[in-house]
Amino acid sequence: MLKDWILPLLWAASGSIGFAFIYHMRGKKLWFNALGGAMTWLVYLFAMEMKLNESLCYAIAAGVGTLYSEIMARALKTPVTTFVIAVNIPMIPGGSLFYSLLGLLENDMDVFVQKGKYALGVSVALAMGIFVATMIFRLVRNMYSRRRAY
Repeated sequence: MLKDWILPLLWAASGSIGFAFIYHMRGKKLWFNALGGAMTWLVYLFAMEMKLNESLCYAIAAGVGTLYSEIMARALKTPVTTFVIAVNIPMIPGGSLFYSLLGLLENDMDVFVQKGKYALGVSVALAMGIFVATMIFRLVRNMYSRRRAY
C-alpha cells in the first residue's frame, strides 16, 4: 500500500513544489501547488484502478487538476498558468520522451516510434483534459456572472 500509493503522491507533491518554486511561488501558495499535484496524481491512480483507458485517465486527472488550479488561482489571487503547470507537471511523460530520443540517437527506430507514440498520446490527453476543464470552468463562470447581473 505505502509503495503503491503514498510514495507516488509524495513524489508528485515534491515535483509540483519544485516547479511552483521556479515560478516564484512562496508560502501557502507553494503548499497549495503541492496539494494539487498530489491530488492530480491521486485522481490518475483512482482512474487506473477503475481500469479506464490510460489516455482517458490522464485526461481526467489533468481536467481535475486544472479545475483545482482555476479555483485556487482565484482564491489566492495568482495567475492560473502558474498553478496549471505546477499541478499537472507530475503527469508529463518524461521517461518516454527520454527513451524516445535515446532511441533516435542510437538509431533504434522501433524504440523511437513506440516511446514517441506513447509520449505524444499522453501529451495530447493532458492537453485535452486541460482544455476541456478550462472551457467548462469559463462556461460556468460566465453563466454565474450573467445570472448575478440580472
